[in-house]
Amino acid sequence: MLHERLLQEYDIPHLKRIDRREVIHEFYRLQDGHLLCYPQHEVVTGWPPGEAEQDARLLLACQRRGGWLYGAFDEERLVAAAVVDCLVIHNAGLHLRQLKFLHVSHDYRGRGLGQRLFGLAAEQARRLGGEGLYVSATPSRHTVDFYRRLGCELLLAPDPELYRLEPEDIHLYLRLA
Repeated sequence: MLHERLLQEYDIPHLKRIDRREVIHEFYRLQDGHLLCYPQHEVVTGWPPGEAEQDARLLLACQRRGGWLYGAFDEERLVAAAVVDCLVIHNAGLHLRQLKFLHVSHDYRGRGLGQRLFGLAAEQARRLGGEGLYVSATPSRHTVDFYRRLGCELLLAPDPELYRLEPEDIHLYLRLA
C-alpha cells in the first residue's frame, strides 16, 4: 500500500531509486511557435550517469531555501516524487513557481499517481504565492501530452535561464486560478 509524505533531507539521495525505465516512440520539438511531433525510438533504462547526483544537489538547495518536496512510498521504497521551487519566475505575465521534479517509477505509472502529485504541486505553487506553475518537460510525446492533458499551455518565450539549462525541453505553464 502506498503512503505519501513530505520529503526530508535524508530522503533526497533515494530519489535515484525511482525507476525511470521507458520506451519512447515519439518526441516533440518547438518549431515556429508550434509543437511538431516526430518519430524517434529511444529506450531509457534509468538515470543518465551523474544526473541523479546532480539532481540531488539541486533539490537539496531547493529544500533548504523553502521549496516543497513530496513523495509516495511503497512501504519504505520511494516510488514517486514531486518538487516545487519557491523561487519566482516572471513569465507569461505571471509570477510562476517551477515544478523542478516529477517522476513516477515504471511499475507505478498508469494509476493516477503522477496526476495526483501534479495536482498537489499546483496547490503548493499557489500556497507559495504563485499565479502559475512552470514546467520544463522532457520532450517525449508521452510526457508533454501528460502535462497538456492537465491544462498546461505552451510557453512561446521560455525563461532564458531555464531554456539555457534544458534547450530541448518543451517549456509549459499552468495558470492557477
